[in-house]
Amino acid sequence: MTRLPRLVIIAVFSACFAAGQVGIDGRVLDESGTPLPNARVSARVDAKAAPVTAESGPTGGFRLRLPAAATYLVTVEQTGYFVLADQPVRIDAPNTPLTLVLTPKREVFQSVDVGESASPIDPAQTNREQRLNGTEVNNIPYPATQSFKNSLKLIPGVIQDPSAGVHFHGGAEYQTQYTLNGFDITDPITGHFNTTLAVEGIRTVEVQAARETAQYGHGSAGAMTVRIENGTNEYHYTATNFIPGLDTRNGFGIGAWSPRAGFSGPIVKDRVWFSDSITGGYSSGVVTGLPHGQNTNTAWSAGNLFHTQVNLTQSNFLFGDLLTNYASTAHAGLGPLDPIQTTSSQYNDEYLGAIKDSQAWRSGAYLEIGAALLRVYRKSNPQGSNSYLISPSGRGGNYFVNSKEHGERKELFANFFPPAMRWLGRHQVQTGVDYQHLDYTANFNRTTYVVVGLDGLPEYSTSFVGSGNYHIPNSSVGSYINDHWTPVKSLAIDVGVRDDWDQLIGRNALGPRVAAAWSPFKESKTKLMAGWGVLYDATNLATFAPPYDQRPVTTPYSPLGIPGVPYITNFLPGNNLRLPRYDQMSAGIEHDFGHGIYATGDWLRKRGRDGLIYTPVAGTGPLVEQQFYPGAENGGTYALSSVRRDRYDEYAVTVRQNLKDQYEWMASYVHSQAVSNAVLDINVDQTLQLTNNFGPMPWDAPNRFLSSGYLPVYFKKWAISYLADWRTGFPFSVVDPSNRVVGPVNSHRYPSNFDLNIHVERRFDFFGYRFAVRVGANNVTDHSNATAVNNVVGAPNYMHFYGLEGRHVVVRIRLFGRVK
Repeated sequence: MTRLPRLVIIAVFSACFAAGQVGIDGRVLDESGTPLPNARVSARVDAKAAPVTAESGPTGGFRLRLPAAATYLVTVEQTGYFVLADQPVRIDAPNTPLTLVLTPKREVFQSVDVGESASPIDPAQTNREQRLNGTEVNNIPYPATQSFKNSLKLIPGVIQDPSAGVHFHGGAEYQTQYTLNGFDITDPITGHFNTTLAVEGIRTVEVQAARETAQYGHGSAGAMTVRIENGTNEYHYTATNFIPGLDTRNGFGIGAWSPRAGFSGPIVKDRVWFSDSITGGYSSGVVTGLPHGQNTNTAWSAGNLFHTQVNLTQSNFLFGDLLTNYASTAHAGLGPLDPIQTTSSQYNDEYLGAIKDSQAWRSGAYLEIGAALLRVYRKSNPQGSNSYLISPSGRGGNYFVNSKEHGERKELFANFFPPAMRWLGRHQVQTGVDYQHLDYTANFNRTTYVVVGLDGLPEYSTSFVGSGNYHIPNSSVGSYINDHWTPVKSLAIDVGVRDDWDQLIGRNALGPRVAAAWSPFKESKTKLMAGWGVLYDATNLATFAPPYDQRPVTTPYSPLGIPGVPYITNFLPGNNLRLPRYDQMSAGIEHDFGHGIYATGDWLRKRGRDGLIYTPVAGTGPLVEQQFYPGAENGGTYALSSVRRDRYDEYAVTVRQNLKDQYEWMASYVHSQAVSNAVLDINVDQTLQLTNNFGPMPWDAPNRFLSSGYLPVYFKKWAISYLADWRTGFPFSVVDPSNRVVGPVNSHRYPSNFDLNIHVERRFDFFGYRFAVRVGANNVTDHSNATAVNNVVGAPNYMHFYGLEGRHVVVRIRLFGRVK
């Protein structure tokens, strides 16, 4: 399906022999003519000679100065693309123009030699970048492979919690910036990552995990960039899981079905291309531990992402994206301790329209301007209006929140690279600006929840007053400048500063950053890195909502069940707020052992302050890490304040090997700690009463071992893929019958979690079409992997774990198009 990397040479040779030095003034492009920056280009007379090297700039342009006229072996490497290795080129002129076209690393159906992958070690890259390519996303058997969000757990340092939230390097989900082809797709209300993407359309996933340049803002936990497949001059299509799956756990029927398809090709050859990825989903959502007929959570979803590229000229490129997503869930929240009457019916949709224009000049200058509109809508309806009951044996009644929410983001950004300058080395400056306007409109209508004790009598009940209708707007502006300085070939330094302004905060925040990478030995097989920076989180509109939302009114009960005097909880907007700030220090080492094997070691230290949390107005001074303070359910008035503090430490080791035909394996170990003085957010819907909110974050996993691979077997056209994922169990709190946290928050842990998934795949041709069939087992060891626990002290089933995963068989069939 994928052809070998090819070299397109456009050369104008001088009529007479040039005296003195010769050289190449070239460009590196992808298959659709788009410039590829940061590609490593080298030329040498023969395989034993020392190469002359250069790096392509923002326009894909590079310049090599060679000692004499000769035939040179030219090699180009770029992460995510196949190596263009030792291509012979005759260089006779001082400025020989040369265009090099690289083929991206894609899935390869047939067993052919598609070439070597580029070395992942880039001597000029100072940041810690972690990558997934489309091949890994489609080949590694992670649970629920139809979900792109689930695939993110394949990245070391990324944890997925039981509610499917993703956490990058110790941060909350809203502390990472999520972008699609450069556009922000972070949820405009919560800051979470809720966008559904078809995995067939993914080209690469890039995570800036440490030492981010000043371009990346709005995320102390990092920045995730998703790049999707571009169309080419050939039509391609794939289809996956187009036959529904069967499930016998709840009688014979369709258990889970996740059909997906991808199409791409030319609209006008050599000028206009498109790619379109479609995803759908159906799940019966069988939950173990509940009676038959009341143990299913039916869910539907559908999504489409259309991407197009128009080459207006050889240096002017126009890109467009249109994304639509729809999803509905019949019984959200269904679980062993949450029967069907306590659940909610949920509906979500999302729309993104985006356009970007890029202009590359001969001088090496590059400009891109983008605009986007993102809209989300979600609705949640409980199964009835009865009071919601929280008891030692689980939940009962009907959930108490009925809501409708609309969110919108309007975005406009520009990034500019002036021509590279030379002064004590090479300087590539980058500058840019990003403007966003957000809107949040909500309608909440809550009923009542009641906390029931061991004797079956109410401990207290909470109802709500106020309209619950509100609208919150916000605007933010971020600007930056960064200098990528290469004083010598073995040393790269990034120095930059970012300025962020937020309307809700009402002040600016400056974030200086500096990072360096040094390759002390020849051929850049080893690289040492270190950096320091100040990062700020984007504001979260949901955090500013409580002062405009309904207010809880709590009524305590005596031991005999007699109601006492109710008290009300108020929330205020707060004053003198600051953007949440994180000071980050990091260091790392990378080494290429040859034969496609390389290893990385990383250390990361983050200290957060000025985080936003609601604290008592009558509090005694600033909140410090071990200070006790009451929770919202004790009544009183709470104001939003910048007193949250977080800390995160990480040590990570990763070893990878890239093999031919896109076979590969990876193994990593991460030791980390994520703690905060505000583990649980105090808000209108918080049902727990807190006295000590300092402890490990709910997603804290001090130890994690992760390994995955897609490997050949003895038989031709067969392959085996696996995932081994072991980690420390997540922390949780224990509560008394009154739903008060006993002791420090998150003082207990689930048992360790272990997933071992092994799948075997057979590729074949049938009636002129290419197919691949995969059969395997998830959770081969039948490890318990609990997702729920009864945490009420004194309950008959106290500390009993639920939601056991169980071993199960998975079947997948894929169509790759016609045999060519």
